[in-house]
Amino acid sequence: MSKYISLLLNILATLFLLSCNQPFDPRAPFQEQLVVFSVLSTDRNVQFVRVERNYTPSDFDPLAVVVDLAIPDAQVTVTDGITSYRLRDTTLPRLDTSRFKSPLHTFVMSPFSAQAGRTYRVTVQSPGLVSATATATVPSKSFPSMGITVSMVLDNPDGRDGNAEMLFNAVLSSSARGYVGRLYVDYDVLIGSDWVSGRTEIPLAFVDPKVPNLKYVTYPQMAARTSTGFIALAFKNSVYAATLNSISFDRYKSNKLIFNRVVFQILQADKNLFNYFNVAHAYRDAQSVRLDEPMFSNVAGGAGLVGAYALDSLVHLLPEDFAYNKK
Repeated sequence: MSKYISLLLNILATLFLLSCNQPFDPRAPFQEQLVVFSVLSTDRNVQFVRVERNYTPSDFDPLAVVVDLAIPDAQVTVTDGITSYRLRDTTLPRLDTSRFKSPLHTFVMSPFSAQAGRTYRVTVQSPGLVSATATATVPSKSFPSMGITVSMVLDNPDGRDGNAEMLFNAVLSSSARGYVGRLYVDYDVLIGSDWVSGRTEIPLAFVDPKVPNLKYVTYPQMAARTSTGFIALAFKNSVYAATLNSISFDRYKSNKLIFNRVVFQILQADKNLFNYFNVAHAYRDAQSVRLDEPMFSNVAGGAGLVGAYALDSLVHLLPEDFAYNKK
């Protein structure tokens, strides 16, 4: 009797397995929606909003899709709570055509600069799709400053100790979530018969102070806002002098050259842009390997990013008899 029961159970199990022979697809049901990307900023008088639709590749390879899914008939508006702006559609040259060949379709608002401390709401509508909205608050103005002795080092780096630090400070906005401070030197170089403007970023320090090689240096990185909002960055004079020397005697050794100014910049990122940056950079954890691909989106009714940043600068003019000038 037990043999018959075992045989019956085996038959039932076989029939059950055959009835469950369905292809497995780990993806959730696909729902078409708007994908919006925009970063509003205070340092330019034109703002862009990219609008596309999402897609699901048939063979699990997203790179197999080579047709740009931009939506040229979308309606894009930006409002600050007082005034609404309707963006116009346009196309821009696509620098990288290895995947998409068509020009870059975008929506533009010009002339327009985002105002520090103001909140903007981006709304995108397209026939047949759910409207997408997102807001971003531009951080209010920061207050960059520099130490009392910094100007003396900037004006005469060779007359100061190489280990001398040039200290730059700033008080960040309460609405900023992240920041990065950078130091640049601006100059004019005579190339042929034309004076051309140039800019070079000055690193923070050498990786190994005993090996003063500009190939091995550290640069400021995006960091979270401190609880007090006060930040300080110390740049090494040895790196500053090495950068000037490289520009004057390596890069443009046979050209006339005038150094004009040193510019300290503070970029303040709002919470949306800072969170997106951290997700895109996998939290900058060099000790582990992530197999998942986390996604950040602050767009209601769709996907994507609408963020903002504010850029403030402190300018120090260099003297006319600057030692690295070549007139």
